Amino acid sequence: MQESTKTAYRKLCSHFFTHYMKGKELTSQRIMGRLEELSPTFSIAYFRRLKNALAFDLTERGYSEAAQSILKLVNPVTAPGSPLRQKAKRPKAKYFSDEDYAVISAHLLDKQHHEEWAALTLIKFTGARPVELRNLTVKDGIIVILGAKKSHAGTRGADRLLAVEDPGSLSIIETCLMILNESGKTMDAIRHRLRDEGVKLWPRRSATPTLYSMRHQVGSNLKASGQDARAVAYIMGHQSTTSVSVYGDRRRGNPSAIKVLPAQDAQLDKVRDKVKPAGKRRFEAMVYRPNGGAPNH
Repeated sequence: MQESTKTAYRKLCSHFFTHYMKGKELTSQRIMGRLEELSPTFSIAYFRRLKNALAFDLTERGYSEAAQSILKLVNPVTAPGSPLRQKAKRPKAKYFSDEDYAVISAHLLDKQHHEEWAALTLIKFTGARPVELRNLTVKDGIIVILGAKKSHAGTRGADRLLAVEDPGSLSIIETCLMILNESGKTMDAIRHRLRDEGVKLWPRRSATPTLYSMRHQVGSNLKASGQDARAVAYIMGHQSTTSVSVYGDRRRGNPSAIKVLPAQDAQLDKVRDKVKPAGKRRFEAMVYRPNGGAPNH
């Protein structure tokens, strides 16, 4: 487990104990009871993350059996036959216009939210996932991004080398990295602050732009630039060009916003071409031959 994850888990537990267990004895049974009671107010993903955080906290304190009990706790909302309704998911914005970036960028800097500005700007320039920003480095004008996306086999892939031709853009990227590296703020905290500031700026919007909205926008910009599908997939950190078809909208893209391209040593040949969906391949494999032979397995 990465140190950043441990830090995020500790803060999550601290918030839970402070706001939801105030005045209550911190036994495993009471903690689980409170989790069950609050489950309808949490998203499924948050409930799972909080449960993992609490188990981690208990393990650190030497209560491994209690930790295992919490890990085995089933979310009452998702239990079979549960009458409880899932918490509605927030609508997600899948684009981030240049105008919106200019507005929120000025707002963040004015309010001294430098980490939020740095994270948002880094994604705008590189297309990196939020979780990849902490391990992003620059050497001799080349951006090195360690891919955070894992394959179904559990292996990490989609590392990439990106070149920046514009010195001004490179300077901004290096400034953003310096801000994030000197800050102890977690990416979760940055994400939440950005969302809160977005709501303040655009209170009537059903969905405010987020870090991932900016990544979707980069996908749109890349599509509009007319670059080869392999190059687009490589910059976005996709292991296959299949993902490119569903990530970003060319009609909302701005080609001039692209400031990076695959570096000279980029291994574009590792990006797989589009493949047929697994379900269709299985269907085709079971079709009988005209000569009455057995199915071709």
